[in-house]
Amino acid sequence: MNAISRAALLAVTVMSANAAQAQSLTLEEAIEQSVSSSPQGAATAARIEGLNAARAAADTRPAATIEGSVENIGTGGFNQFQIDGTYNQRLERGGKRQARIELAEGEIGIAQAEALVRRLDLARQVQELYVETQAAALDLELARSRVEIAGALQSEVQRRVDGARDPLFAGTRARTELAEAEVDLELAEHALDAARARLALLTGIDPAEVTVVTEGFLQMETSPIELRDLPSIDLALYEARRGRADANYRLQEAYSRTDPTVYAGPRVFGSGDVAVVAGFSVPLPNRALNRANIDRAAAEQRQVEADLAVERFQRQREVALAAERVEEARHEAEAIQSRVIPSAEQTLREVRAGYNRGGFTFLDVSTAQSALHDARVRFVEAVSEYHEAKVELDRLTGRFADLVGRI
Repeated sequence: MNAISRAALLAVTVMSANAAQAQSLTLEEAIEQSVSSSPQGAATAARIEGLNAARAAADTRPAATIEGSVENIGTGGFNQFQIDGTYNQRLERGGKRQARIELAEGEIGIAQAEALVRRLDLARQVQELYVETQAAALDLELARSRVEIAGALQSEVQRRVDGARDPLFAGTRARTELAEAEVDLELAEHALDAARARLALLTGIDPAEVTVVTEGFLQMETSPIELRDLPSIDLALYEARRGRADANYRLQEAYSRTDPTVYAGPRVFGSGDVAVVAGFSVPLPNRALNRANIDRAAAEQRQVEADLAVERFQRQREVALAAERVEEARHEAEAIQSRVIPSAEQTLREVRAGYNRGGFTFLDVSTAQSALHDARVRFVEAVSEYHEAKVELDRLTGRFADLVGRI
């Protein structure tokens, strides 16, 4: 009885000895490895580099022009011709240069926010696979515990059968349950290998070397989740789009101001005399076009503000639902751990004691053992659901934003 109890408790108290001896990969390390090895970094860097070049181009003045002309060339001779050369410079007004810079910086902000969202999505995938691997490792411990218990019980039943204390079918049934447990152990080993392989695809590590940290997996946070402290990181993307729309509106307003062009240069006459030519030109404004562009920029502002409001509303609901799912899974796991499992363990102890005295059959022992195993499996499933819900909540609140932002 003591050996069987110790073997059963291994499923919820200790982890694999091989995992303890190997160098385990933490969740943060797995995320860092995945993000750093992903081609998203190179693509983002190239995009940001191009936008920085666009910002540098926006921070320039209009290029000057040089014009030349020849006049008064007639059939009567060339003594009346005139040669003009002028240097022309357009003068920007209305803050167009600063508005262009702000618009370019808005594009950079959008690119950076989108890159952060993509990295967080990748971190979410890694976290999902990491939790899956942790759960598979724990399922493997449950399967090993079940094999050990079934083996010990089969040996004991066989001794009772050999001593003519139990019928032959009891031994056959015990061997069948041991075979079923061994098959489940093989499936659990395969599931763990498959989970490690999937995690290795994202981290770029050899699947044979992927070992996750399982210590603390069964522990859950007991403090309630404060929803007011859980902002959505995705709103930063919409705020960046709002900044870009505001910059575009200011640029269109600046374009409504016309830019004069000043020029000056020498004039050479056919007689050899030289004079200076200077002047300016002012384009006539196209008020209808300017107003249309400003109205379009204002409409874009309103659309972005509306999208931001919708996104904020949806994200608040999603965060609240994710937090509720976390609390629900935690409550279920705690209830099973504190009420169901102890009762199932007590039932097994009592049935085992009665079986040793001849008061119960092997079927009673098997039923009690199956009930305890099912309770532990349900507990592990509830804990896994808790961590899966945490994955969703962590993604919505940007738990790893600082981590992926430094890579």
